[in-house]
Amino acid sequence: MPEIKPAVLESLVGLVVHDLRNPAATLGANIGFVDEVIDDPDVDRDELRDALKDAQQALYELQKGLDQLSWIGRWANGKSPVGTRLELLSDVLARLRERVKYGAFEIEHPIPSVRVQGGDALERLLELLVSNGHQHAPRSAVALRVLREGGDVVIEVEDQGKPVSPELAQHAFSLEGQMAVKGRSEGRYGRVAALFTANVLAQALNAALSSVARANHNVFRVVLPAQ
Repeated sequence: MPEIKPAVLESLVGLVVHDLRNPAATLGANIGFVDEVIDDPDVDRDELRDALKDAQQALYELQKGLDQLSWIGRWANGKSPVGTRLELLSDVLARLRERVKYGAFEIEHPIPSVRVQGGDALERLLELLVSNGHQHAPRSAVALRVLREGGDVVIEVEDQGKPVSPELAQHAFSLEGQMAVKGRSEGRYGRVAALFTANVLAQALNAALSSVARANHNVFRVVLPAQ
């Protein structure tokens, strides 16, 4: 079992509670609005559609955050956070395309025909990185590309947001570092300690996770051994 200092655990719980309150409050506000106007024949249907859309996105964020919390809990007990299996990378990316529901997202082709340790772990890891891109650069598309480097497969997730600063590059993916980067745009904090959670999933895949700056864009790199 990983050793977690009580102060770090308390801070992590505080971060998670704060992050989950936001989508919960959005859900409550939109449900309250619909409940108030549902019997009004003159209510603007577009307003109802907007409320439904906001509630659906908040529910998506809430469910994703609860998943992340469960993975951290399994990691803290020395267990694998989520399942992995050997499969074609193209199959993982096809599922990822269906999973990403909010924000522009592009997969650059061609995708090499290669087998990697994938499963839910890789799919959800990439979803976290794409979501981080949408959070920090909401008006631009997130691009995903696949490269071969020697015997490794490299998946890059690039967005136009502010890159992780070099001095925070390691902190951004550690449990303790989540408290240090919270509120700092160059730390790329993601909701519910998302980058730490992504690192937990990377460990389950025996993959290396890092961040680099390229042309003032942020690029997350996942390095997987090809099978």
